[in-house]
Amino acid sequence: MNVFVKVAVTISGLFYLYFLLDVILVNHYREPVKKYVKGPQSYRLFLVIPVLNEEHIIAGTISHLSAELVQLPASIHAQIVAVDDNSSDHSLLELAQSTSPYLQVLHRAGNDRLGKGAVLNTAVDYIQRTLAKHSDSRKTIIGVLDADAFMTCHDLTQAVAHFERDHDLTMLQTGVSIYNRGNWLTHMQNFEFMGVNNATQQLRNRLGQGIASGNGQFVRLDLALKNPWGNSLLEDLEFTIRTWLSGGKTVFDHTLIVQQEGVETLRPFFKQRVRWCQGAIQCIRYLPALWRSDHPNRFQKIDTTVWVMMPFTGCIMPVTGIVALLVLISRSLYDWNFGWHHLAIITIVTITLLVCVLSANIYLRNYANVQQRVKLLPALLQSLSFQGYLLIIGLTPYVAIYRQLRGRTGWTKTSHGTQNSRRTYAHLNKSY
Repeated sequence: MNVFVKVAVTISGLFYLYFLLDVILVNHYREPVKKYVKGPQSYRLFLVIPVLNEEHIIAGTISHLSAELVQLPASIHAQIVAVDDNSSDHSLLELAQSTSPYLQVLHRAGNDRLGKGAVLNTAVDYIQRTLAKHSDSRKTIIGVLDADAFMTCHDLTQAVAHFERDHDLTMLQTGVSIYNRGNWLTHMQNFEFMGVNNATQQLRNRLGQGIASGNGQFVRLDLALKNPWGNSLLEDLEFTIRTWLSGGKTVFDHTLIVQQEGVETLRPFFKQRVRWCQGAIQCIRYLPALWRSDHPNRFQKIDTTVWVMMPFTGCIMPVTGIVALLVLISRSLYDWNFGWHHLAIITIVTITLLVCVLSANIYLRNYANVQQRVKLLPALLQSLSFQGYLLIIGLTPYVAIYRQLRGRTGWTKTSHGTQNSRRTYAHLNKSY
């Protein structure tokens, strides 16, 4: 029993040190704010939107995006390609009734719902054979947006300009924010995306390369043709790894933001995170090829390995953490004057508070980079509250591993617009 306790305390201590080191690194390695000016070269931009039972939200998404596309410079010729994945609601009707001059509608009639990757490949195949048949595939950009997504004209222009200025760039991922911050859960999702996730991507940019996040992902058509999306439940990570293996360059731009709807209730949120976690498990099969490849650097290999193995380490950490905490508390109460255990508890609390302060600083910094003010006190309170949010996410690996072992790999889609929340987009300043 003593051996088990020592192992648990050791693992828990190493985890806290890793957690602290990670937060310190993302605070240190900051991406500078860069400006990209769209030049005179003509580019095609196709915003691909997978649609599956989105009748509550898709019409508004098309309308808002169309209002932004009309403001694009003349050197960007944009269209929206909405792919209905055989929806069982009135999504197709909503699309058919749209008056947007930018909209092209595809319907995957009779197809099994094979996930987002299959829908994206359908769109790419259609674009290549019809809309972009005579276009330069290097100057044709595919933008992947979810049915609840919104991007400003400025950010869309900057995304295309990035490809124009960097000829080696094959994939660009934007930052993500939540526009319906009406309750605790959606506030925490926004803190997650605009805080640590955003900063982690900046760290990857500095030491390796950025990773796709699905929504707000832009790729050159030639990459999408030679590297189609797979059927993993985390198709964005799978696509990124395969892009690296082919020698492609992937970048994260923290100054560009795609705004999306946060999940407002706990049950669908948990299902979403289980799907993401299970998708990471499915990407483990790429690790041997990743480590053999000369294209990704050592940081990319280590970072990706740590990420896809998190479902397994995530099953160990909570158990060892609880055991270590209970042992430290019980022994501190038993021998407060002479034991070292209470000092360990104080150290853990201090590290946790330090991480909260650093996380709040990251959140403030990332919002400042997109010219939005966030007050210090709310950021600190959200950072403290975020620890409870992490406890909820900490339960997902157990379910994800169970589902994978049972062969339950079906696509559990996140519902949008079901809470009738008001869609209010943040007005990001355009002067970076």
